[in-house]
Amino acid sequence: MSEDKYNKESNEYLFIQEQISSKRRSRKVRMLLSLLWTIILACVFALVAAVVFYLANPFIVKLLGDGTDKKTVEFPTLTPDDEGKATASGTPTPSVTPTPTPLESDKDDDKKETVYVTTHIQADIKDLASIYAEIKDIASGVNKSIVNIINVSSKVDELNENENYDVTRATTGLIIANNEVDILILATYDKLQDNLKLQLNNELSVKARLQDYDEDLNLAVVAVSLEDIPDAMKSNLEAAKLGESYSLTVGTPVIALGSPNGYVGSMELGIISSKDSSIYITDNKIDLFNTDINYNEKSDGVIVNMSGEVIGIITSKLKDEQNQNVNTVIGISKIKKSIQSMVNQTERSYFGIKSGDMSEKELKKENLEHAICVTEVEGNSPALEGGLQSGDMIIAINDVPISSVAVFNNTITSLKPKETVEVTIQRKIKEEPKEMKLSVVLGKVNNK
Repeated sequence: MSEDKYNKESNEYLFIQEQISSKRRSRKVRMLLSLLWTIILACVFALVAAVVFYLANPFIVKLLGDGTDKKTVEFPTLTPDDEGKATASGTPTPSVTPTPTPLESDKDDDKKETVYVTTHIQADIKDLASIYAEIKDIASGVNKSIVNIINVSSKVDELNENENYDVTRATTGLIIANNEVDILILATYDKLQDNLKLQLNNELSVKARLQDYDEDLNLAVVAVSLEDIPDAMKSNLEAAKLGESYSLTVGTPVIALGSPNGYVGSMELGIISSKDSSIYITDNKIDLFNTDINYNEKSDGVIVNMSGEVIGIITSKLKDEQNQNVNTVIGISKIKKSIQSMVNQTERSYFGIKSGDMSEKELKKENLEHAICVTEVEGNSPALEGGLQSGDMIIAINDVPISSVAVFNNTITSLKPKETVEVTIQRKIKEEPKEMKLSVVLGKVNNK
């Protein structure tokens, strides 16, 4: 009996003893195993994630287009300096070959009898046709850069206000760059709607988007993804060659392409009828010239020289009131920097004034060596917040002498938005000139 009682008592406590001892050892083991598996799974997950990211990254970049593969576009230009010479911006200055000193043999040649050519060659209709054929070839080359942009806008039916209908119209665009991701097209800003398409042929059009714009110039850059353009058609789309407009002379023959007479795809021949006109816009001065080509409210396109280079953009917004019946053209040279900024989507600084160059007589009267005169300060502009007023004469910005509006624009555009600049001005207070220094925090174009 005693033995059975002992076994019975042992069995009663055996469950408790085994449970306590076993549970204590099992918990430690499970914790170690759990920690070990967590570390192993974390390493495996990290390895798999790295491999997946590496393999998927090219497809993600291709799909989302983060812009890292875009090629920066530059439009070098020659700009006249204060002495009337040409200096290169972004390109090496052209070398000048000195005139050789005449040799003794050359002096002897001057004494020889002059030879006159008295034979005349009679030109006929074939020569005229040959000239026009060459002009046509020039136009055909440039037309590879001229495209039609389709605008689709929704209108409300006046008879039935509950129904809308789409209105489609075309405007001219000029291919100016290929950054290896997009085709970039220059177009007139106020002729673009929200829904844009590039017309490739009568049956095919691809989606386009407004990339950037300049309201003062009334110009915009439209982008079309290269992936959306069939490979067979890419070779027919070439970037135009931008020439120079500084050296233009009156009487020079030119070609107008795009829709110069209002019809898309039209062409006109003419000459430069006047030049050396200009217009002051916000923070800048733009060169204009006129042609003898007829103008109407639908005129649009570009002016090309006989080398096939674009030298100007037809404008309606900046037209001279005295020349309503002829094409007014923005000279290409001074707007290349603005076009380049829009193409590369570079932030452009905004100061917020309209100003004018001062003549030597005006400078002498104000007892100044150099300055520009502020004619208007725009509302809600950095200039207004900085304290500038109409009539102020800007002498320097950050100690850089300001001798012309062109110098002022170059100085401002070389700085970044949100930078603070010190503006040295001369202001008349009770008819007495007083020099002052103002601080202006630059804004950003299109975010005024």
